Amino acid sequence: MAYDSDLLKSNSAEALGTDQPLDTAEDADALYAEGMAHYRRREWEDARKCFTRLKSIAPGRRGVDALLNEVDIFIQLQDMQPEREAVSVDLDTAQGSPRAEAAVEQAVEAKAVSLRRSALPVMLVGVVAVIIIFLTLYGTGMLDSIIGNQRQTRVRALLNHGRAALTVGDCNRAVEAFGEALALAPTNEDVRIWYLKAQTCQQLASLYTQAEEAIAAEQWATAMEKLGEIVAIDLTYKDASEKMEVVQGLLTLDDLLTQANSYFEQGAWNQAIQALEQLQEQAPAFNPEEVQQLLFLAHFRSGIDLLAEAHDSPELIMQAIQNFDLALAIFPDDQTALAEKRLADLYRQAYLAFNQENWPQAVLVLRQIYDSRPDYMGGRAAALLCTSYVQLGDAYRAAGDLEQALEQYTNVLAIERCDHVEAAVREREVRDILYPPTPTPTNTPRATPTPLPTATRTSTPSPPPVPPTSPPQPTSPPKPTPRPTR
Repeated sequence: MAYDSDLLKSNSAEALGTDQPLDTAEDADALYAEGMAHYRRREWEDARKCFTRLKSIAPGRRGVDALLNEVDIFIQLQDMQPEREAVSVDLDTAQGSPRAEAAVEQAVEAKAVSLRRSALPVMLVGVVAVIIIFLTLYGTGMLDSIIGNQRQTRVRALLNHGRAALTVGDCNRAVEAFGEALALAPTNEDVRIWYLKAQTCQQLASLYTQAEEAIAAEQWATAMEKLGEIVAIDLTYKDASEKMEVVQGLLTLDDLLTQANSYFEQGAWNQAIQALEQLQEQAPAFNPEEVQQLLFLAHFRSGIDLLAEAHDSPELIMQAIQNFDLALAIFPDDQTALAEKRLADLYRQAYLAFNQENWPQAVLVLRQIYDSRPDYMGGRAAALLCTSYVQLGDAYRAAGDLEQALEQYTNVLAIERCDHVEAAVREREVRDILYPPTPTPTNTPRATPTPLPTATRTSTPSPPPVPPTSPPQPTSPPKPTPRPTR
């Protein structure tokens, strides 16, 4: 691991008394000279640092391993027998010559063997002493007492640590502490009870976290389930009981919204409106955007369906207009709802005028509907407009205003959805009255008079008479150009 490598380099640099990393290039000869100087002065620790550094820089240098082994032995002997006289070796001439270095290496190795041999009995004596002490303590039972006291001290420390963790609500740390204590004292009932408490704390904390996540995601059923598990374990745990009451209310509201959606999908607008209005009354802040959108659409589509069923029912038309008003009370600027309300209101006015035989008003209003939407009310508005035009033409004809009558009949003929037969007959009748056809006169040839006999005399004959030409036939007046449809 990179962390371990860096730590090892840092520790090695600290041990060698330098802040430089191990891979810094250094003068191997200078380190060797410095190490040998410490060696001659019996400064074993300093010598060891130099030789260790030298080995890391020049691992192939001869004699370094032997010097390190010898220095380690001297350090051990110095620790065990500080007053023991160390064997001195004159190394003043050991620098600069390969032969001298080889000689030094051989001398050092020989000396190391000698020192190891001399240190072996001391080490054996120490080992035997330790064994004798261990057997003595074991035989007298004191070893168990010492170990038992240490275990009890550790258990008490772990118990205190676990209780402190529970106090601050750190259930995971409490479980770890009590679990370790129970492993050291598996028969300790007090430890076992605390361990179970910590596990319960851990379980409750996990359930509470899951419940909060479900509430944030508006998953009320899941939140209710988790809170129910908490209350079943500990009725007083945090605010689980209070949250459970709130979530129960939200779950009820969610069911009501689901029911409203179901009515909406079935086209049961009144039931959907009733459920949504109840939802708004009970909890105005519960999903307000979704509730308003559904309520708007339910009112709007109810108005559309009422118009489709209305036909000749003013009551249903009024109900449709009222539904459009309720939809616009939610979203006043919705252009579709505004357009539908306008057309429905115009249709209501036209229907009243039609029933009152107010043909000019009926034509005026129905024409606005037809220009906006020719197939409004399944073509019912267009049919009423055609009938109103004919009736208005008849009224003008009865009043003697044939020009206006002709215009109304012509308007009927300009509407594709009208029945043109009746209007065409009346239009022809009125046109014939206004512009009757003039008969064409015929030319009758005149008789040539017989000349009376005259006395014979010489005279200049007169030219024969020229027959008169036929006078120009009168032409019928041009037919008036129909007026543009208003």
